[in-house]
Amino acid sequence: MTLSGSVASPTWHQGADSQQGGRLEQQDRWGIFQPHDQKGLLAIVADGMGGHLDGALGAQIVIDSARDFIQNSPDLLRANPPASLLQLCQAMHEAINRRSETARSTAVMVWINHDCGYWLNIGDSRLYHLRRGRRLMRTRDHSAVQLLMDLGEIDESQMATHPAQNRLYRCLGGEDDPKPDAGHFMIRSGDLLALCSDGVWEYVTETELWNTTLINGPATAARSLAEQAIQRGGATADNATLILLHRNTETDTPLHWLRRVSAGFGSLFGR
Repeated sequence: MTLSGSVASPTWHQGADSQQGGRLEQQDRWGIFQPHDQKGLLAIVADGMGGHLDGALGAQIVIDSARDFIQNSPDLLRANPPASLLQLCQAMHEAINRRSETARSTAVMVWINHDCGYWLNIGDSRLYHLRRGRRLMRTRDHSAVQLLMDLGEIDESQMATHPAQNRLYRCLGGEDDPKPDAGHFMIRSGDLLALCSDGVWEYVTETELWNTTLINGPATAARSLAEQAIQRGGATADNATLILLHRNTETDTPLHWLRRVSAGFGSLFGR
């Protein structure tokens, strides 16, 4: 089941899709939100951790918390984005723990205001920033295989298929306080931002993210790439959730999107 929609923005084309894959339950969630004055945009993907009974609940709490924050505290985000995203992350963590002893979730989010993007991640859902087909950055996973790559024991192409890929050491929910990574970057015309759960990045390359978006547009690309991830994953494919945000090129005619706050359910078991 997917709840989807388009978000008002004069400078961004956007698309999102979420597939359940071969899992028994959808535990991914996504959301794209704007304040009432439409100044700024918050995109977020959460992957409930299926090793815990309430993975889907944890991911939904993440999205609900983001929606409430953008509607009620947009001035905080605009005044101090880094501090506000950390505050939001802590609120998500505490809300999960109030509802369940077992719920856990990853989260990756980006707040876009003018020409700057502020991001935060915890777990192994990712944000990619691509320009002219090249990666400028991606978030760093909080996983065992990321540590192995950092140590030089495996290369990045081996991360998706490594037996320890699903072993995370940071998440939202649980006894330990969240320790997210955060940062910011400048945005130029033509840039592509991709937020996704591990069910996507395990099977879809950065080149495919870029080329498919440029050829088909982000709405069609998000759907086809999520479906492609599921097909490549086979009978046991994980939930696959993808948000694509493509900044209009200078020669584009600005799109006049119908303003809607959108949120979505993702895939299955997560982990």
